[in-house]
Amino acid sequence: MPRVTDNKIYSQASSEFWVSWIAAIIWNAITWVAIIKGGENLLQAFDESPVFYFFVLFPFIGLFTIYSAIKQTLAWFKFGKTPVELNPAIGQVGGYCAGSITLPILTQEAAIAELSLSCKRRYYRKDSDGHSSTHDEVIWHDQVSLKPERYGRKKIKINFSFLPPSGLPISEEKSDNYHLWQLHIKVPVRGIDYDRIFELPMQAASESISGVAEFSRTQTSEVIEHKETEKGLIPTIKKTSAGTEFYYGYGRSKVMAMAIMLFGLFLGGFSYLFFGEFTAFLPITSSLINIYISLIASGLFLLGVFLVLNSLTVEASLSGVRKQQKILWFKLDEFIKTEDIADISVEQNASSTSGKNTRVWYALKLLTKEGQTIEVADSLEGQSYANDIKQQMLDSLGSRWQASSPEQSKKKSKRPLPRWAKWIGKLLSYSFSIALLYDLSQFFPELTEIFQQLKF
Repeated sequence: MPRVTDNKIYSQASSEFWVSWIAAIIWNAITWVAIIKGGENLLQAFDESPVFYFFVLFPFIGLFTIYSAIKQTLAWFKFGKTPVELNPAIGQVGGYCAGSITLPILTQEAAIAELSLSCKRRYYRKDSDGHSSTHDEVIWHDQVSLKPERYGRKKIKINFSFLPPSGLPISEEKSDNYHLWQLHIKVPVRGIDYDRIFELPMQAASESISGVAEFSRTQTSEVIEHKETEKGLIPTIKKTSAGTEFYYGYGRSKVMAMAIMLFGLFLGGFSYLFFGEFTAFLPITSSLINIYISLIASGLFLLGVFLVLNSLTVEASLSGVRKQQKILWFKLDEFIKTEDIADISVEQNASSTSGKNTRVWYALKLLTKEGQTIEVADSLEGQSYANDIKQQMLDSLGSRWQASSPEQSKKKSKRPLPRWAKWIGKLLSYSFSIALLYDLSQFFPELTEIFQQLKF
């Protein structure tokens, strides 16, 4: 856990812009030295293989690093230190994480403040070359939009409160594998936005400070409803003659779908250009790699298409839950009676990190008493909002319904795979080795004799 001396938590903004400048200088120095020293050789490489045009992006990446460093520097001098003041001084897992922040921003310039709290697992992993790289895994995430309050003549104050559920890990000391909690605060303003991350100390909930946390929670700034900030990413809710309908329309995951489709296209195109250069030397091996990667790229592209071109309608009523999913012109209907429903759980199903922004989406899973799991909601950003949709769905089932534990389904004995399926699996697993040996046999007479003996 980070060492706590008082309730003030500072961000790393002061050191971040220096790191950005160092990274920008190193990247641009290496790039432009390579261009100046090897100009003619680079042009020759471009003529010989189109794949080298990928390196044309390097100078533009360098310009972006300079722009990012300038932006972070201006933001630091515009806003200053701006610490977060926690109340209590250590957040509670299974209780409240509450506090406030004061910013040198005019009230009329700040219409909304976007805050998110994340629990992450950070670990270091070494690659085959022995180099270590940092990886973050989001375990829990919640977000809220608040209306800043006027504080003095030229400042605003934001009072916030989160409710992290019990069972989550607390803050830990830095190591090769540890857990940390991050608070991200963003206030869009004219010019440069306020955008900083604070690492918060978190411990298990303590009854001795629960009263202080409860008081702090009641001081929270006005909450801006989720529907006003995330249009297109939330269900359309309406009352029907039977109960409550939740409609998740087409294109609700269009940003994620676009990213997946673009990555699939990039993967397929890069594979074609890169491995196409080896057709003269390793024709069978390069073709086989191209086929496999093309299948993966096609699968990613189709997954993106599915995310855009499907809709979900769920109706919860006293009689049960009706689910209807449309994929283009296909329609899938399912009905679960109330007496067969054990519970509805909230589960994380997707996350993304871009710069300082971490986004986590949750799904609602209906559990039947027989142990079956059915997804009845998706693309719900933030656990608080997912919990809200879950509660509305449970309320529609009526007061007579009570949650219960699903029965343990009998374990079914797995049928062994057919012999032909096992042979296909073995052939695919050894296909690269076989193709590589066949290609190399053209250069080594000994291998050619072996392949000739294997011919029937």
